[in-house]
Amino acid sequence: MVWKADESTRESTLQLFPVFLPKVRAWTWKPEELEAWFASGGTTKVGAQVKEQPKETAKEPPKEPQTPRKRSHGEAFGFDIQETLQLQQQLLTSFSETDFQENLKQLQAQHPERKTKGHYDSAAYLEAFNALAFTVYAKVLPDWKLAATWDGVREMLSKTHEAQAHPKVRKVQEEINVIMGLPRNVCFTPPSKNSEFLLIFRPDGDAPVQSSSLPLYQDDDGDEAHEFLDEDEDTGELKVRATQMLKRCGPTSGTSSEQEAQEVWYQVLHNPAVMIRDQPDEKARMVGRKKVGKRLRIQSVKDGKWLQLHQSELVKLGVQEAWVVMDPVEAGLPAGSPLLEKVSP
Repeated sequence: MVWKADESTRESTLQLFPVFLPKVRAWTWKPEELEAWFASGGTTKVGAQVKEQPKETAKEPPKEPQTPRKRSHGEAFGFDIQETLQLQQQLLTSFSETDFQENLKQLQAQHPERKTKGHYDSAAYLEAFNALAFTVYAKVLPDWKLAATWDGVREMLSKTHEAQAHPKVRKVQEEINVIMGLPRNVCFTPPSKNSEFLLIFRPDGDAPVQSSSLPLYQDDDGDEAHEFLDEDEDTGELKVRATQMLKRCGPTSGTSSEQEAQEVWYQVLHNPAVMIRDQPDEKARMVGRKKVGKRLRIQSVKDGKWLQLHQSELVKLGVQEAWVVMDPVEAGLPAGSPLLEKVSP
C-alpha cells in the first residue's frame, strides 16, 4: 500500500510541525516513514539508517605470492661467476698437464690433414680428440657433482652459460681453448648423442672391422661360438659349458702368426705411458693409455709387434678390442727402446 498525501494532509502536517516547513517534502515519504516521524516527535523516520563508521582494524601484512618469483636459468640452476671461474681453473690445470699435451701433439701429428674439410683426417681427429678431452672432464666433473659422462659435460655447459658473459670468464675460457688446441673464440661442443651411428664413406675399403676378443670354440655338432650354454636336466638352469669339452678353433683374429698368451702379463717400461688402440695399427683410434710401471694382462701376440689385451682389460676400458704396440720401430721410436717387458703373473 502506497500512502499518498493530499493537499489537506500536507497543510495539517505543516501546522503540527512548523519547524519542518518547506525544507522537507513530507508528501514524498512512505507511510511507515511518516508514522515513525510522528511517533518520534519529528526527530527521525524509519528507513533513514545512519551509516555506521567502519571500525578500524589492524592492517594485515601483505600476503606472500602463491607462486615463487620467476628466476633466470642461471640463478635457479647454474653456477655463479666465482664458481665458474673455479671450475675453469681446474680444467685449465688439467688440460695443461704434460700427459694431455703430449697426447694432443701426437694426435695432431697423426692427422696432418685434420683441417681439410671432407678429409678422413678431419673426422678421425675429431673422434680421437673428443676421447682425449673426455679424460680430463671425467676427472674434474665429479668434484662439482656432475656425472663423468658427456651428459655431464652438457650439464656443465648449461650451468655456466650465463656466467660466460662475464669478461673474466670469457678470458679464462679463451685460455682453455688455446691449451686444448682449439681456436680462441670457439665454443666446445660435446659429440652428438647419436654420433655412434655416424657413417663415414671409406672408398678404399680400409675401415677397421670390429671383432670379438673372446676365443672361438666348436662343439660336437660342428657349431662355432665363443660360448655354449647347456640346460641343467634337474633345475632347468642354463650353465656355461666348460671349455675343456670344446674344441678350440684358433686365435680370434684367424691369423696363424698370432700366439696364444693366456695368463700372460706385461709391464710398461716406456715413460710416461703407452697408448692403447682399438686395432693393431699406430694410426688406429686411441681408446686408453697405461702409465709406466703399470701391468697389462695379454691375450695374444701378433707378429711379435702387437699385444692383444685380455677380456678383463677390455671390461675396464669399455671396448670390444684393444692392442698395445711392443715393437719400438713400429711405434716410431729408436730400435732397442723398451716399451714393455713380460713379467710373471
